[in-house]
Amino acid sequence: MKSGTSLGPLDGMPVAVKDLIYIEGVRCTAGSRILKDHVAAYDAPVVRKLRAAGAVIIGTTNLHEFGAGVTSENPHYGPVRNPWDRAKVAGGSSGGSAVAVAEGMALGALGTDTGGSIRIPAALCGVVGLKPTYGRASRLGVVPLAPSLDTVGCISRSAWDAAAMLGAIAGGDEGDITTVGSAVPDYVGGLEEPFNGAKVGVPWGFFRGLVDAEVEGSFEGFVARLKEIGCDVREAELDGVAEATASWYPIRRAEATAFHRKWLDETPELYGDDVRRLLELGRDVSAVDYVSAVNSRPAVMESFARSMEGLDAMALPATCTPAIAVGQKTVVISGKEVDVYAALNRLTLPFNFVGFPVMAFPIGPARRLPLGVQLVARPFEEGRLLRIAHAYESRLGGFPLPK
Repeated sequence: MKSGTSLGPLDGMPVAVKDLIYIEGVRCTAGSRILKDHVAAYDAPVVRKLRAAGAVIIGTTNLHEFGAGVTSENPHYGPVRNPWDRAKVAGGSSGGSAVAVAEGMALGALGTDTGGSIRIPAALCGVVGLKPTYGRASRLGVVPLAPSLDTVGCISRSAWDAAAMLGAIAGGDEGDITTVGSAVPDYVGGLEEPFNGAKVGVPWGFFRGLVDAEVEGSFEGFVARLKEIGCDVREAELDGVAEATASWYPIRRAEATAFHRKWLDETPELYGDDVRRLLELGRDVSAVDYVSAVNSRPAVMESFARSMEGLDAMALPATCTPAIAVGQKTVVISGKEVDVYAALNRLTLPFNFVGFPVMAFPIGPARRLPLGVQLVARPFEEGRLLRIAHAYESRLGGFPLPK
């Protein structure tokens, strides 16, 4: 290729990579002591594709150990701190990737999402996070957490950048049989078409009472702004969400513990306390419970799809609370004390179970901290999410960088 030839929309774009995705010749620790000296032997396909599209890989980012948490408080490499208030968490597990983008160190970053690990830090740090449909991008060369839930996605400053990154990393991969080899849409080109509104459903019954007052108030303001840009917003039911949540837990626990079993048996002391405790829970998941949870997936997916009939997307808050303090274990919501883990991922994890695409982007501050919203679409309809978010940003402006 001749010097000066354009490779695509990512030409020269500095991109950071979550430190559990392989970059050839670069140490890949997954935020752990166990893999502290592990050097990747090859580029993960998503990294290779970004390079081919012209992106410049600038380095790796810290994370919650093995991607197994929602705060990115890492006992081995230090906590990832929120750029809006360094006493607060950045969210996890892709916290370092979100901070790299929010701080302007990179224009985009790769992350992974098993129960909200892209969307939670994106929401708490005031950036865009896109979890594609399960199977839209290859997971080869990615240290797994729970393989049937894990999804590789991107974090960026804008919907346009998210579209460009997704267009680069999406597509089938012979090394990952879970990927879908259908043609990849022109996501960037889709943003250039006139936006004529969208039908957006809000499942109030799912999250009302689960989010704090400031989150609910900010979300109501977001709904009003959706109407301003021409969206038809209506109340919707999200059928099957309780089943999705209940089934996510045994799958997440069993699959993670199966991957970690040898290390957990031989070197349990090398894990952080919180990750070790979560992995131990997987030992108690019976084969019957695991298979039952897996077998429930098609029916729940069908329930979600029926709930979205006639809609372009659903909208709901990304987290139940703004960022909490580093070291904080619980938060009070609607007068009830809630575990931080549940407060940050109870609104995100159902969509990993069904594998639907979800996009988080910032909508406004609470207590001087960013808040995010999620937009959900049917499988392989990421373009609808990108168009709504791009229209919102174009009409109402993007979210500022932290000062």
